[in-house]
Amino acid sequence: MKKVLVLDGVNLSINDLKDILSGNLDVVVEIQDHVKNHILQSRNTVDLIVQKKIPIYGISTGFGKFKEIYIPHQEMVDLQKNLIISHASCVGEPLQPNIVLVMMILRLNCLIRGFSGVRMSLIESLQQAINKKLIPKVPCQGSVGASGDLAPLSHLALGLMGIGEIWNDRQYIPAEQALKLHNFEPLEFMEKEGLAMNNGTQMMAAINLETLMRSQQVMNAADLALGLTSYALQTNYHFLKNYSKSDNKSRNIVFSLIGEEWADQIKTNPKSISTAFTTHQIIRQSIEENLKVLEREINSTSDNPIIDNERQSARSGGNFHGEYMGMLADNMCIALQRLCIFSERRQERLVNSEIGDCGLPMFLTSKGGLLNGYMIPQYTSAALVSENKVLSHPSCIDTVPTSANIEDHVSMGAYSARKGLQIVQNAEYIIAIELMCAAQGLEYAKIQLPPKIQSCLKFIRNLIPDVKTQDIFMNQYIEIMAKNLRDGHINQLMQELQLL
Repeated sequence: MKKVLVLDGVNLSINDLKDILSGNLDVVVEIQDHVKNHILQSRNTVDLIVQKKIPIYGISTGFGKFKEIYIPHQEMVDLQKNLIISHASCVGEPLQPNIVLVMMILRLNCLIRGFSGVRMSLIESLQQAINKKLIPKVPCQGSVGASGDLAPLSHLALGLMGIGEIWNDRQYIPAEQALKLHNFEPLEFMEKEGLAMNNGTQMMAAINLETLMRSQQVMNAADLALGLTSYALQTNYHFLKNYSKSDNKSRNIVFSLIGEEWADQIKTNPKSISTAFTTHQIIRQSIEENLKVLEREINSTSDNPIIDNERQSARSGGNFHGEYMGMLADNMCIALQRLCIFSERRQERLVNSEIGDCGLPMFLTSKGGLLNGYMIPQYTSAALVSENKVLSHPSCIDTVPTSANIEDHVSMGAYSARKGLQIVQNAEYIIAIELMCAAQGLEYAKIQLPPKIQSCLKFIRNLIPDVKTQDIFMNQYIEIMAKNLRDGHINQLMQELQLL
């Protein structure tokens, strides 16, 4: 059954987009009737501006440095077409179709708020394109996040004009051909409409949404890995028992897993475990707070100029700027990297018997020398953590002025978002490796495993072979473990065990 998504410009929730971000494109969008009057009023204001020949940025003038050049009435439609064609200048690999589909939905949700001055026919065409899954090819590089994602959104609009390529049956085909196959009339933009299509932060928002969705799964799996690792290392948490249970979800997950009364047999207490509750909870809070900010942003107006119906005019401002999106993404990059650093250090504790006194064999194999066990997966985590160090450098602290210094400050938020997606993928691998190492460490435990830990070990063993007496093809099994994390199976296990 197709998912029906009803839009009104103000109540779109992040949960509404989860299935699409997970790869399910089978969605239909509908528009609430009550928003249509505001859309029509907004368009009437634009028509009035055109009739009165009032110089208004982007409607009856050029763009950027050309904002002082008045455009005659007979050329205003060409102005919008030229805008989209010239601004579609991105390069690099295309964004995933699910990301572009979310971009389209977010842009539609913005336009129906009635501050962009577009015709109802354009709204209906964009709705139709979404429902027919006419997803344009949008290269990922080229946005500085100043007037939002000008270039990527121009590629989106360009495809619906019949220029470029469109995703069809798991491949890209010429846009003109795709539109004909689906009986879709190519978009033609009237005054203000090209600008309304490409002035927004929808690429940044869509990518940030996927990163945050996946971060939630990573966060829960990291707490699970922390609990399994700590039990394998026989580490103690007694000093944290005075915390309020409502204060720290990460603590609650681990204590539910290992049992709150387990406080004996203290052998090791490394900072990567003893301070993990504090670190994990801060990261968890960052994810939750950023989701709130993002949900507010996707229900806000991201455009320029904004149509003012009361004054029958238009106002320019910073409503299209990507600073919010960029700082949010950079914050998540740093938070996820901290999670990864802690996980990799715990892996070192598991595989290196020369640290501490946990009784585990070197590299978690009983035949060290002949077999290598988990020697090299820790290398992989170390490599990914090192990559993340570079990717965690905030992109939004940079600016390169554009448009002949008219845009003298840009957000660079688009790259902040893109590198966040790379970091969360690296995090999925790193946490997957810790889960594998922790399970192997538990195989050597000389104490009775609590029931929930036994269930977790059984789950992992159904996916990953024991390496006590054999070496295994690690790449294959790391990918399997990471896919189970990414697809939500780890979270499902945690729910079944009442850890979440």
